[in-house]
Amino acid sequence: MCTDVLILAGGSGERLWPVSDAKKPKQFMSLGDGDSFLQSAIRKAFSLGISGNICIVTRKDWTDLVVQDVLDLSERMKEPSLLAKTLVMSEPRGRNTAPAIAWTARYLLSLKRSEPVNILMMASDHIIKPADAFISDAELASSLANEGNLVTFSIPPASPATGYGYIKAGAQISAADGNAGRAFKVESFKEKPDAATARAWVEDGHYFWNSGLYAFRADFFLSELAEYSPEIAKAFENTGTGSIVEHASGVGVMTVSPGIAEAYEQTPAVSIDYAVSEKSKKTVSVRASFLWDDVGTWDSLAAYFDGYPENAAPVDTRNCFVQSDIPVALCGVDDLVVVIKNGKALVARRGETNLVKDALSILKQKGLA
Repeated sequence: MCTDVLILAGGSGERLWPVSDAKKPKQFMSLGDGDSFLQSAIRKAFSLGISGNICIVTRKDWTDLVVQDVLDLSERMKEPSLLAKTLVMSEPRGRNTAPAIAWTARYLLSLKRSEPVNILMMASDHIIKPADAFISDAELASSLANEGNLVTFSIPPASPATGYGYIKAGAQISAADGNAGRAFKVESFKEKPDAATARAWVEDGHYFWNSGLYAFRADFFLSELAEYSPEIAKAFENTGTGSIVEHASGVGVMTVSPGIAEAYEQTPAVSIDYAVSEKSKKTVSVRASFLWDDVGTWDSLAAYFDGYPENAAPVDTRNCFVQSDIPVALCGVDDLVVVIKNGKALVARRGETNLVKDALSILKQKGLA
């Protein structure tokens, strides 16, 4: 199993505006079961029984929100050990995923543990279930990572979706212990397709959704980074030992030292896919057996809620979704998404909520967002 978990919590989640915004983005939204997206990710990370840390990389403006989520979850789980295991790493600025991973890998290696550092990387705002399937897949991915591979998690496509990147499967990886057919070499990464291409890929049967989850050894990732994106590797070369960890109510918080601030100034904003995965000759993938959803739109999120909230009054109304902090009356309307939060409102037809980013751009131009 992996030794450490890295949870990336730096996204702004604008597609779930107006609940998700720059002050409190998507990862802090409730899933309706008591957990926020971030708390759900932390809960899964803790369930892996790792020996090392749960590292949460976030923007410095959201550090207090992350710490509070950890404190609340620890209390509800009755697991005080979660506090000592968690480390919040506050980025001085957003630089996409590759720099965040480089910083984390450098820090964990600087601890000079006796065992190799094997990292499972998760997003803070995805839905993954059931837990036992996730744990099984994580074990296989960590085993492949220990052999010197960069391991992705591929999702069997439930539909010809155009909102995801795809992974084209190559040769199967032979595996013992009943794991045959569960992993393959990655032939190529594909950008988000148009509708016709997505249909063709799904019919082909060799294409999978790219989940953005990874497993890798820290030393292996840094060696691949040095080969394929040397400017990022060089920027973070000496950031591990210069890190300072303080504590907020028992939760470790890594402050931004001058060396880390300089590294983030020097490095470009680039994802792990572009920096390493698409170029590496050792990228493999585990075919996920768990349900995965990046919940990138209100349409996606609405699928996890049944009925109407107490403050909604539907009359002659069908198939509407409501999330609001004020009472809402729905009269003679069908197939709407109505979200009212923070003095702002979104009204969209079901199936069209992906347009919210365009609407938000207009509101920003008018100084209204």
